[in-house]
Amino acid sequence: MLNKKISIGYRIKQIKSINIDTMSDIEKNSFSQRTLTPLYETISQFIIRATPSRKIDLLKKKLEKAGLLKNKTPESWLYTRIMVMLIFSILFGLLSYIIEADFLKSFSISLLMMLLISTIFNFYLSKKINKRKKMIVRELPYTLDLITVSVEAGLSFDGAMARVIVNINGELCDEFSKTLKEIRMGIQRKVALKNMGQRCEVKELSMLLTSLIQADDLGVGLANVLRIESAGLREHRTQVAREAAMKAPIKMLFPLIFFIFPSIFIIILGPAFIKILKIL
Repeated sequence: MLNKKISIGYRIKQIKSINIDTMSDIEKNSFSQRTLTPLYETISQFIIRATPSRKIDLLKKKLEKAGLLKNKTPESWLYTRIMVMLIFSILFGLLSYIIEADFLKSFSISLLMMLLISTIFNFYLSKKINKRKKMIVRELPYTLDLITVSVEAGLSFDGAMARVIVNINGELCDEFSKTLKEIRMGIQRKVALKNMGQRCEVKELSMLLTSLIQADDLGVGLANVLRIESAGLREHRTQVAREAAMKAPIKMLFPLIFFIFPSIFIIILGPAFIKILKIL
């Protein structure tokens, strides 16, 4: 009986010490860890439950195309977007109501501010996607040259991708890194390459990946295919540069007509016009 009492008392002491330790750990945490982090988790969970899964998947694909999934998740992006929309819409609505006590006008301004912020977020995301596509197109010839040299030196295509990842940094190398991880996880090479093309949605890269998949299926040597694709990419870049050069005179026409020609006319005809006025 005495032993049972001693064991029960020992267990009670252990429970009390656990409670004391947890309370002391909570008190050691900062204000953000005790208040802001639980609030963020609660609001983000509510946003995730309220947002359809289809929209979350679509947002995840867009963030992946923009290269923003390195530091953000779709949930944190949605949380940031919604909180910025709410804060600025409420602030502008209150300012409008303070200036002029009209509830309908203040509510309309809040809605317009929410729409404007949503448009800004969408525009920023689309700009990041386009910028990343341009960077991938710019990095593609040099990366492809390194892969070609590595394959011709005797490495496999997977080893060539690993060599590229080690020696070059950039958006295209990040995509090759994801593809190599998928291959090492057991996914077929052609499936991983198709996933890479779907993630990037770059025409030049999709053509290259399609050629590699066909060469792998037909058993053609990858070195010849890579060399031909590298030459084709450089020719395509030359054609794009020529096209941009042909468009330059047309783009310069409107600034010439509306800004440069008027100033030239003022400089040339201005003194003559002043002399004519003095004579008359």
